[in-house]
Amino acid sequence: MSIFDKFFTKFAYKFDKGYPDMNNDQDVLLLESLINKLLELDFQDTPDLPQEIEDIRSGINSEGTYTVNAIQSKNKSGTKYWVYIDDVAATVRTARLEVTKDLMVKGLLPKGEIKGGTTENFYLEGEDGVTYVIKGTGSKFTTSTNVKEGFVILFYNALKNGWNKSKDPFNDKNMTSLLSDLESLGNGIYTGLGKAEGEIITYLKNFDDGASGSKSAQVSLNDPLSSALRIFKDYPDGDMMRGEYFNTIKTRQEQVTGLPQDKVNPGDIFLKVGEVSLPKTKDIDVTGLEEINKIFVNKWGDKNGLVSISLKQEKAQGGKAKSFLGRYNPDKIDGKEYNLSKEELKYSDDQFDSAIDQLKKSTVEKISSSEFINYNPGKNPSTTARKKFKLAAYKNLDFLFKYLDKLGSSTPADGLVNMTAFGMSITSVNPTFFKVIGKGSGEMADVPERTPAGATAQLTPGTKITIEDKDSYGGLKIIVYVDVLEGAEVYSQYELELVMRSNGNEQNTIEIQKSTKK
Repeated sequence: MSIFDKFFTKFAYKFDKGYPDMNNDQDVLLLESLINKLLELDFQDTPDLPQEIEDIRSGINSEGTYTVNAIQSKNKSGTKYWVYIDDVAATVRTARLEVTKDLMVKGLLPKGEIKGGTTENFYLEGEDGVTYVIKGTGSKFTTSTNVKEGFVILFYNALKNGWNKSKDPFNDKNMTSLLSDLESLGNGIYTGLGKAEGEIITYLKNFDDGASGSKSAQVSLNDPLSSALRIFKDYPDGDMMRGEYFNTIKTRQEQVTGLPQDKVNPGDIFLKVGEVSLPKTKDIDVTGLEEINKIFVNKWGDKNGLVSISLKQEKAQGGKAKSFLGRYNPDKIDGKEYNLSKEELKYSDDQFDSAIDQLKKSTVEKISSSEFINYNPGKNPSTTARKKFKLAAYKNLDFLFKYLDKLGSSTPADGLVNMTAFGMSITSVNPTFFKVIGKGSGEMADVPERTPAGATAQLTPGTKITIEDKDSYGGLKIIVYVDVLEGAEVYSQYELELVMRSNGNEQNTIEIQKSTKK
């Protein structure tokens, strides 16, 4: 039985028709209230768990803050366990990290060291020789992009109005009072939210009397608070913009360049600072890209312009790069497709092996003369699922190498550098933007990372690109060292880990999983 069957079997009685009628407002509201339970239904204990593991479950549940939904053993030796906890976000690492820390402080998990978090789950390496990974079953405090970004604006506006003068992060003791103080400020705190206003107002209803003890609840507020505190410290008198003017600028930049909005201008919010006369929205429609980019300040702290702010969560990935390939419709380039076809998804193991081997051979041929790429094809994965992911990765790589000229690159190494830079939103047409990385603890975010206007990238001299092909991983990892150039000068350097893989079905994905500033 699928998870959807389980869901509707369990809750069918709640709907008059035995199923949700999407044209019925009451049914829609009820469905929304139940949907977070969907993920919880598919988690089951591993049979015959050791007593010491059962004792951990009992201790956590008895303490009362958290409820363990299930515990699963992840290896035959019984030295690695995933502990699924209710009302913890399934997709927010920082929330799970805070829960792990809290359980350790309360003595509900063994003593040890927390590791991971870059390209893997955070985990506790216990002094008892056992590894514990805290997983979430889903939470009503999981936030959409609109809500995450909207909260930064909301908190910034509130800080301007004297809210939370001590700059304390949300915790179980102050959450109720801080939210009450926030509400007392009135509708002015919603200025600049645009369409996110309604979502924020609805989301705030989740914070009932029992929410203050939830680490998921705390992180959902503390991460945007962290970003808002940094912006407010350096720009205490700005005006947040995420409405019509924001959308008009982003749309115009997209029209002029033909690039996705988040690549030509990664700003999730704009901040208007100083005395500046901005063009009217109707004038922006005929303004050139160079004139638009001049509206934005060039250095953090500069006044008289717009500050383009890209909001990132702590430990978030560096960026998506697949749209670099998607700039050209693969159907119009000799009928080549870089996604997995429906036929390929049904391949047998032998068919997967044959297709992967053929693309490996093609890759070797294309980069054999490149002095800037290290590549050693490994064995094919042993499982069907990993074979599917591996084939998806090689199809991405093959597409890139086959159409280098149409993708604006001259060599395989040049193509990989350009694609990596694109994932970082370094497109040579971008305005100056600043990456503000929030902290799940609520501590003020660090000084933002600046990406200069018109930035370009090059492979760091003296380095090589490494393409990792391991049978233990269903994808490809590509290590690239990149110089970010401001004009002809090196502005900054990064070590980047680019990952090519399938997302589990037809679509392939390329993303920067690790970005380390050198």
